[in-house]
Parts: sequence; structure tokens; C-alpha cells
Amino acid sequence: MGHLALVLGFSLIAFGSSQDLDLQTSITHDYKETTEPVRVTSPATEPPTEKPTEKSIESSIRNALKFLISQRESDWSWRNDTSKVLTALKLLNVYEDVLDDLLPSAYEMQLSSKQMEIEIVIMLWRHHEVPIPPSQLAEYCLALNALCYDPRQFHGHDLIGTLQHHESTNDLDFAYVTLAACTARAHVRKKQIRRLLDIANTAKDHNIDTVAMTILALRCIVMDHRHRNLQHSLRRPSISLARQQQSDGGFGNLYNTALVMQALDDMTELKSHWNKTAAKAYLESRQDPDGAYTDAGLTSDVLLALIDKGLGVIRLMDCGRHDSDYDNNVDIEGLTKSLSPHGNDSEIRNVTVTYSLWIGSNITENCTISITAPRNTSFYSIMQMAMDLDPHFTFEASEWPNGHYVHTLAGYKEEPMGYNYWLLYRLPELPDPTAPPANQLVAPVGVDDLLIEEGDHYLFWYKKL
Repeated sequence: MGHLALVLGFSLIAFGSSQDLDLQTSITHDYKETTEPVRVTSPATEPPTEKPTEKSIESSIRNALKFLISQRESDWSWRNDTSKVLTALKLLNVYEDVLDDLLPSAYEMQLSSKQMEIEIVIMLWRHHEVPIPPSQLAEYCLALNALCYDPRQFHGHDLIGTLQHHESTNDLDFAYVTLAACTARAHVRKKQIRRLLDIANTAKDHNIDTVAMTILALRCIVMDHRHRNLQHSLRRPSISLARQQQSDGGFGNLYNTALVMQALDDMTELKSHWNKTAAKAYLESRQDPDGAYTDAGLTSDVLLALIDKGLGVIRLMDCGRHDSDYDNNVDIEGLTKSLSPHGNDSEIRNVTVTYSLWIGSNITENCTISITAPRNTSFYSIMQMAMDLDPHFTFEASEWPNGHYVHTLAGYKEEPMGYNYWLLYRLPELPDPTAPPANQLVAPVGVDDLLIEEGDHYLFWYKKL
């Protein structure tokens, strides 16, 4: 614990902002599709498949769990798979009654969680030397959410903001990152949703894992009442994905099969297009004698499919938050029993702030917008949301090592030669043009590190210094 405090304490001094991370490294998997997909025959005509009994399913889960516990290191980590394993272990709480003898204790989970925090700190510390792959950071963010930590407030760092800082050119990476952001209830921009829909609408041109991850991301997005009209867009790509089931019940390999099962879980209208029982049998038939599915990371992926509690349910966990913008009225079978308290203020709730623009020292233009978003969202995300809602708030920014520098707003660009600059103020009340704010109310940090709170009022003022 002393080591953790030392590393975390030093990191908060040394890191500054982590918004400049190079997230261009593309996700890769060792589990590649090796055969052409063969459309599975309908359940009415396909060869009979031996249906696994409840006992055999429990046995496969038990053996996989035993393997994971056996792979834990002396420092309570699972090397590069710590985040995936912790996510699976947390979701395995639905089997608490039958797996209590194998599941780690709350104390052991806390030790592993702290070790994961150290991993994240070291990863951020070294990001200038070793760029962080977006898939790795997304895994950590999903694990933090599963453990009821807010990745947007990780010891003063907004990991979701860092994750979205660069939009990946790789479609699988992009879908994975969007899923992590949506799970954390961060703002997903319209252009990001459009890109997901483009992938979904051309599913036949993409790999199975990409389509499955895209469906997971879209299913998360449509839980937001503002995007429920997109529900119909899931049907066609989901059917296309389901029909790629092969004659052995799988979808080409273990990873693809586990991911597809998570993506299609509970979509009852697809029952006639694929055989879920055969897919489970495919996974179980490929379990190693020691309970493993190749390694700890892949074993965790498969476990999520076997217990029908995949990545899509993480955002539904009750971590003591009450968010009216999301539908949390879902029974997840006591998924969050015995949640251990932690020292990270991770309560996620909506707050409302105002964002104003003033033009000119004499304030010739004045416009204000009200934004509702999760507490501790970065002001940079608020600016993106405002731009989506009102073109007048369109802005341009440069990327610097310590984050974004906004130089153009509402068509007005800074003019250093004329000493015209944009100044950002954080105010306790709505700005009044007849009583302009004093300079001491200028925001002390940049737009990436400025985290919103209830009742905040923000002003960007274009003025001559």
C-alpha cells in the first residue's frame, strides 16, 4: 500500500494533463478468423446438438474461475490481463451463491484493484515513451466502471477524455472506445454515432469482432432516452451477424464467438437466426483440461459470454448513482451485491451548467446555452455538446502537450497582433454584461482539466487585453 501511495502521489505531480496521449496504436487480437463463415441451418433442420446441462455449464464456469485464480501473481495482478479479469470477477457476482468458495474476498478484490490503479498510473507516466493503445485504456475504463470507480475522475485525470482525445482510424478500436465512453456516461458526439451506424449498415464488409463491438456500443447508446429512436438500426446488422454462425456453433474462433454472444444477448427477435445453445457448446468444447481458454484474458472474455453478463451490462450496475437520463430499471440479478467502498469519489449524477459567449470588450454579442451532463465531465466535452446543439458554439482548438488550446469560437479567431484573445471564466452566477467578471475569476486550468459541478457558469469572452 505504501508503494501505491508513493507512485500515485508522485504521478499527480509529474503527469500534468494526460490529454496529449498518442492513441493511434491499433487494437490487435491473436485470435483470427481462419475459415470462411458458413451460414448455420435453421434450428428446425440443423443436426441435433447435445444441450449442455445446468451442471455442465456450472462446471465450465467453475473450472475457468479456478484457472483465473491460479494465474494471479504475488502482487495480486494478472500481468497484462488484470483489467479483463477484474471485470469478469465482478460480473461473476451473479453466481455468488454457487461460486462463493472460489470468488476472491472483498479484501482480495481491493488489493487487485489497487494493483490495477498502479498499472494505470505507470501507463500514464510512461505514455511519452510508450504510446497507450486505445484498446488497453478502454479495458481499464470498463474495469473501473465495473468496480464502481469513475474513470473520468481517476486521481485528477479524465481517462475518458484522454481516450476520446484522438479518434481511431481502426473501426474495432473506435467501437471499443465508444463503448467505454458510453458505459461511463460520457457524451457521445453525433459524428461518432454516425460512424457506428455506417459500420453497422455495411456489416458484411467488416470483420465479425468489429460488427459485434459496434452492436455493443450502439446498444449502450440507445439506452439514453435521447437516442432510443436508433433501436431499429440494430436489427439488420444483428441479423447479419447472427447468420455468420458456423456449422460447429461458433463464429470462427473463441474470441469472436464470446463477443458475438455478448452482442446478441437477450435479443429475442433473433432466435430464429442463430443457435445460442450451440454457441455455448462450441465454447465449452474448447476449454482446456485446466479450465483455461488459452490464457487469462481470453478466459475472461469467454466467461462473460457463458454467464450471459457481458460488457453491455456494466453501465447498468447500481453503484449508488441515480441518473434520470438513463434507463436503470433493469434487474441484473443482484449483480452489485457486496460492493466494497473505495476512496475515489465516483458518484455519477447529472448536473446543469450554463455556457456563455461574449464578443468584444464592449460585448457586442452575447449568447448562452444550458447543458446537462454527468458531474465531473470536462468542460471540453461541454464545448463539444454545445457545438452539436447550436452551431454558434462551433470552435477550433490546437493540441498541446497539456491539452487543447481553444483559439477560435463563433467564427472569431484570436489575433495576437491586435491583442485580441479568448479568456475562459468559471463563475458562481450567470455572467452579467453590465457587471463583467474580474480577472481573478479566469479559470485556473485548461478546458480539458476543468471539471463541471452543479450550478457552474462558464464564460468565454473575446476581448482585447
